[in-house]
Amino acid sequence: MRPFTTNLNLDDLLLDIATTIELSDNDRNVAASRYNMLKEHLERPSSPLKPYLSDNESQIYPQGSMAIGATIVSGTDDDRFDVDAIVEINVPSDWSPSDALDILEESLQGFPNVRKIERCTRCIQLQFAFMHMDVSILDPTQFRTVPRQGDIFHSPDAGTEYRVPSNPYGFSAWVRTSAELPENENKDFREMLDKRRAKYSIDRLSPDQKAAEQEKLPTSIPPRIDSPQIVALKLLKRYLNLKYVNRDLKKPPSVYLTKAAIDCGVTHEGLCAQLERLASYLQSEMEKSIQISDGPDERNPSYQEDRLNDRWPNLQIDRQVLKDDMTDLINNIEETKSASFEEIINLFTRLFGERVSRNAAKALMDRATSATRSTETRYEKKSGTILTSGALLSPGLSKNISTVQNHNFHISTLEYEKTHN
Repeated sequence: MRPFTTNLNLDDLLLDIATTIELSDNDRNVAASRYNMLKEHLERPSSPLKPYLSDNESQIYPQGSMAIGATIVSGTDDDRFDVDAIVEINVPSDWSPSDALDILEESLQGFPNVRKIERCTRCIQLQFAFMHMDVSILDPTQFRTVPRQGDIFHSPDAGTEYRVPSNPYGFSAWVRTSAELPENENKDFREMLDKRRAKYSIDRLSPDQKAAEQEKLPTSIPPRIDSPQIVALKLLKRYLNLKYVNRDLKKPPSVYLTKAAIDCGVTHEGLCAQLERLASYLQSEMEKSIQISDGPDERNPSYQEDRLNDRWPNLQIDRQVLKDDMTDLINNIEETKSASFEEIINLFTRLFGERVSRNAAKALMDRATSATRSTETRYEKKSGTILTSGALLSPGLSKNISTVQNHNFHISTLEYEKTHN
């Protein structure tokens, strides 16, 4: 794997984008409340699933991105985000996969504040304003070798229905063990994230939600994993969401991308380098699979029977498109390292969306202005120097001054420019 360049300015912008596309604390509280309400709703007296959820063995818990704090807004449908839930019950032996989903769908009718309930191949989807919750049943394996191992149910509109070996709980635990860095190595990174969340995070779920949906339930969902691998994963998912919006192709599953985010390893060279590392790893994996017209075959490290990408890729074009996307991402990041500020924002707009990129640019410029203790910030076209209002008093500079949004900051940091020019 080739080395990647450290770029603190790009790291700043990428951290701001990641903060903008992830769930705010308020959004997480509402999502946590809905997980809690899911258990209450499925255990209500009229629920067809109540007899199977009334014992201490039944479990309802987050899976997927929500279980590791990597949920983001889609970017393709306003500010909607998707969360996943597992309903773990001992399914009667005479239930088929379609029976299990039928009874789950019936049991979810009347869920509070839901706008639409839609049946999917492996789950029932609850659609709320700005949020979808995909609910799946997991039937525990009779003789478990690992905790919460079991089968989920695959029931398509046409074709064969079957059980799918699965252990989402074990996978999330593996990710947490693998991604979390020692506190002394990750302290600065976490502090930067916390500061940005406090100032720039966006609440998607409106404050006039019912009080029950604003109740803080910290035990309902696990905390975020604030490591470079997971933050880079959020950025990659956002990029792919935008790339696939108009394609008639199946998108690589989030769980496969999550595995890649861990397998690619961690770099201490910054977030930009971590994102490049992840993209380069996926590019290489696709190249190997293209050569043999097969794979990849990624397995859950906690349960080898669980194939993480059992429905993707289906065709050689799936592999080629992802490889090309990773090449495009790497090339665009490389281009930003020698681009002007406005060019960088235009490139990031293509990669992550216009609104979040412009918000990130504003946040960075606000910090630059604050750091100079100035109410006015401009730059000198010839040198790229950040200038405060005091510097603007020099008449010799006036013809070379432009507004800050066109600032060219190249590889060096804003702080370096301000102290060395």
